[in-house]
Parts: sequence; structure tokens; C-alpha cells
Amino acid sequence: MPDLIDTYRRYLPPPLQSLPWRAHPLDGKLLLFERDNGLNVLLEGDEVAHLRRAAPRTLLIGVTNDCTRACSFCYRDRAAASLWDYPSLLAFCQGADAWGVLEVAFGGGEPLLFPCWGEFIGELYASTGLSVNFTTNGTLLTEDFLRGIAGRYGQIRLSIYEDNDWEATIDRLVRSDARFGINWLITPAWMAGIDATFRRLLDLGVRDFLLIGYKGSDTSLLLDAADIKRLEHFVVQKYEQLGTSVALKLDACWGSSLPTVPRLFPTDDCGAGDEFLSITCDKRVKPCSFFHESAEARTIDDVRAYWEQRRAMQVAARIGGCGRER
Repeated sequence: MPDLIDTYRRYLPPPLQSLPWRAHPLDGKLLLFERDNGLNVLLEGDEVAHLRRAAPRTLLIGVTNDCTRACSFCYRDRAAASLWDYPSLLAFCQGADAWGVLEVAFGGGEPLLFPCWGEFIGELYASTGLSVNFTTNGTLLTEDFLRGIAGRYGQIRLSIYEDNDWEATIDRLVRSDARFGINWLITPAWMAGIDATFRRLLDLGVRDFLLIGYKGSDTSLLLDAADIKRLEHFVVQKYEQLGTSVALKLDACWGSSLPTVPRLFPTDDCGAGDEFLSITCDKRVKPCSFFHESAEARTIDDVRAYWEQRRAMQVAARIGGCGRER
């Protein structure tokens, strides 16, 4: 891979040429990734046409089942045991790094309840080339914690709800110069004031938005056809107004339901089971967090075998909100 990186490095803008790129082969393409800035460069051409994907890009890992909240819409199995400890999780992630995974995205539960979470982030960053990301509800984030992990993670994803005081958390993140974005579960209740909330988030300093659709059986949280059309108009309008000054992203589970929204890649498939895998707090692996079946994943070798056997399958999750066709 270093020869391929060197071949294409001269085509990059001068400020990017000296960055420590990591190569990640895809099927007929090569992805260059820089973990500190989150930059991606996709290379195509005869030089890389022979390449094949050798590992998923991302592992989504539930580090604990403990949480400071009890959201009715949470996808996790609340009866599952929290089996990860510091040594086993570190060894697992180091194995993922050696396999060729680029990023680990930690969730739960609430990751900040995992013992020595700040120290773990620092050691994982120092011992691997992985980009270290985690999702939090923000209630345990402190300025001391943010100072302690500064420069050692890729991004913090803050989930916002109507009652988790997200304005105060965003203020702490901004004052700490943290790299962060928000995860915004778009329900019918949020749709009523989506423009005003978006403006408030911009005013607070948010520049990275991920709009998520509800997955589950509670029909009151699913958007109807009219709301989906309004959301589509909202996204297109904001994209045209703000351009690249704001990262406005959509959960892959929207599938083809928002046809006029610009796409980075010409596909409706989410990539679950191929581009990424979900690892649960009780050491099970499945294509995504919402999938109905799982397999044992005690070691990274278990995960690799699962991925190699199933990566070509594009099976829908048996849950409302899945974007894959049944």
C-alpha cells in the first residue's frame, strides 16, 4: 500500500501531501484516510482496479449496557450483560487495527460509564492507527475529561433529546474546542420546529449534523409520508444555503426515501455487514445495531470469519425503519 499512496500523493494539494495517510483497499478502488482530521481521499484507476476489500471500514462497539438514561426508543437489549473489560476491549481493538479496520465507533449504553474511559481512549490512540470515536448523551461529559482526551480521538457524537440539556453540553464542547457532531433522531415531534432548532444549533456552534430515522415498532415515532417530504425539502434547502460550511448528513437507514437529496455514492444500500459491523456489549456480532440475529464474537478472529462469510449478503433487519427492501 505505501507504493500506491506515494503514487497518488503528488496529486493531492500541497498541505495534504505530508499527512500520515492510511490505505484501505476497496473493491477496485483505494481509500486514503487520515484519522486526526477525518479526511478521506478515494482513488480510482487502473493502478487500483485489482484491489479487493479486506476488512470493514468501521466497527461499531457497544462497550457497556449501563446508561444514565432509559430512552424508550433505544435499540439495545437491556437484558444483555456487559462483558467487555479494559484489557479484552483493548486487545480486540488492536486486533481490528491489524486486520485493516480504520475506525472504531463506541456506543452502549453510555461509554463514559466504562471504567477508565479517558485512559482507554488515550492508550488505544497511542497503540493503534485507529480513529477513535464515541457517542454519548453528554450528561457525564466534563471539561476536565475533554482536556484529558484532547488530540487522541476522531470525533465525539452527541445525541440530542428534548430533555438531556444538550445546549449546556454543546457549550462545553465548543469551549473545549472539541471535535464533535450531533446525532439528531428526527421524529414527528421534532419536525414541527425543525427549522428553529436547526438555527439554534448553528448559533451554538454545531457544524456537523447527522439526521437519524427511528427504527422500531412504535409508529408514533415514525415519520409519515408528509413529514418525509418536509424533511427532504429541509435537507435540500439547507444544503443549497450552507454548502460545505456545514456537514449535514443522513443516517444510511433512510434508504431511497429522500430521492432528491444529494448522494456521495450512487447506491441506496447502507453497507451493513460489509462496510461496517456492530459488536454488542455481550460480545456478539451482527451486520448493524438493529439486526435480528447475531453470532458469538469473543475474538477479532470470530468477527473476521463472520464478515468473510456474510459480507456479500444484503439482508434487511426485521424492524420498522430499515431502508433495505424486505
